[in-house]
Parts: sequence; structure tokens; C-alpha cells
Amino acid sequence: MSTPANYKEIPESELSKVISKAKAGNQDAFASLYEHYFDRIYRFIFYRVSHKENAEDLTEEVFVKVYHKLKGLNEIDAFEGWLFQISRNMVIDHYRSKKITVDLEQVENTLQYESTIIDELNLEHNQKLLLEFLKELPEDDQKLLRLRFFEDLESSTIAEILQKSEGAIRVMQHRALAKLKQLIDEHLSQFDSHNP
Repeated sequence: MSTPANYKEIPESELSKVISKAKAGNQDAFASLYEHYFDRIYRFIFYRVSHKENAEDLTEEVFVKVYHKLKGLNEIDAFEGWLFQISRNMVIDHYRSKKITVDLEQVENTLQYESTIIDELNLEHNQKLLLEFLKELPEDDQKLLRLRFFEDLESSTIAEILQKSEGAIRVMQHRALAKLKQLIDEHLSQFDSHNP
């Protein structure tokens, strides 16, 4: 699935203005938001459903829902977190509607996430190794680091998605990175001791 052909990135300084226009009913502004966020929302969903057609359908449904609910969004600055929360809820509803018995936390932290990234991006050895270390962290830490570094979300957006304060997210991120660094350091010191 590719980004729409006429895709253009909205500069950070313009984003609030475009969201405000879309909220006021401006079709061109909404189309710009769709183009700006399409690829990230598609990836966010695809990593959780691991099925191209389902991910495409759900991504379209997200934007239909956003279009109908945007006027009710109170804070323009909360748009991105709100958008990803709708996407997350859409994935949960997808699994519920199929009556598949799955642990929803597992959906959020599915191990297919890593293998999909490796397949999709053809990651090199060091990056694959990093993903292996990531699996050794507690699920909350894995989720947080994926949102921050694989999906490139800001702390404020992650706070919205995980329903925590931005300060708490920063602390959690710091601790998760410290744990990841410790795992990597331990691995490197074992490697060095086996290869003097």
C-alpha cells in the first residue's frame, strides 16, 4: 500500500491551521490531512492486523470516522493523539467483530509486529538484533518504544493513546531505554568475553 500519489507533507508550523480549517468543514484541508497522515495510520493498523486488504479498509474507515467527528474535537493540539486512538479502537472493533478470541494487549504487542517490520523494511542485522532485545522488555516498555521510535509519535500523542500524562510517558520512555541499553551492554560484554 502506498501513500496517495498527490501526497505532500504539511509543515509542522501549518498543521494546526489545516486542522482548524478541516474542522470548520474545508474539504481541501481535510484532504491534506488525509494525505499527510494516511501512510502512518495505514502502517499503524497493518502492524496490528497483518493483512493488507483489512488494513486498507480499516484505514479508510478511520478517515471516514474522523471526517464525521472532527467538528466535535475540542482541542486542535490533541488531533494526532485522537486520530491514533480512533485507529486503535478500529483495530479492537475489527477483532471483536470477527469474534476472534485474542488478548487485546497481545494485539497491541503482537510479535508479528517485529517480523512484519523486518519483512517490510528489510532491516539489517543490527536492527534485527535491536528488535530481539526489544522482545525481552516488559510489554508496556515494548509498546511505548514502538510508538516512539517505529511510528515516530511525539510524547504528547503517545500520552493520548496510552491515557497517561506526558510527564509519565517521558519517565517511562527514559526507563525503557535504560533497560534496553543494559540488555545491549550485557550482550556486548558477553560477546567481547567470547572474542578476546
